[in-house]
Order: sequence, then C-alpha cells, then structure tokens
Amino acid sequence: MGRHHAGSDLTEALKLAPHGEDKIMAIPAVSNLSVEETCPGMTIPQKVFIFMAYSNLAAVFGIGLILALWRWW
Repeated sequence: MGRHHAGSDLTEALKLAPHGEDKIMAIPAVSNLSVEETCPGMTIPQKVFIFMAYSNLAAVFGIGLILALWRWW
C-alpha cells in the first residue's frame, strides 16, 4: 500500500491507484482554504518581533566578530 505526503499533487498517483476518483470525492470536505486564511498580513507586534530577532542576531554576530579579532591580535 502506497503512502502519500500531505499537500502533494496526487494527480499521477490517482491514475495508478486501484480505486477511482469516486472514492476520493466520497470523502467529506472538512473546510476550504483561501489565500487570506493561509497568508494574512503581519501585525505590528509580529513585525516588531522579527525586527528584534534580526537585531539580536546581528548583535551576536558583531560581538562574536569583535571577540574573534581581539583573540587573534
């Protein structure tokens, strides 16, 4: 029995399957996804968090560079 990964295109696999498309259509739909649900705009707190995370990363690399140069001399 073949297993499939969620979210992958199974068009070609359906042609090789022992069942037809009617089996797939018999499964009830749970919900519909829309672009607005999957990719909403970022809120202000999310933007601030990302800015602070990148600032922290830059500070860590800067301090590491300073320490590396200090130990090298």
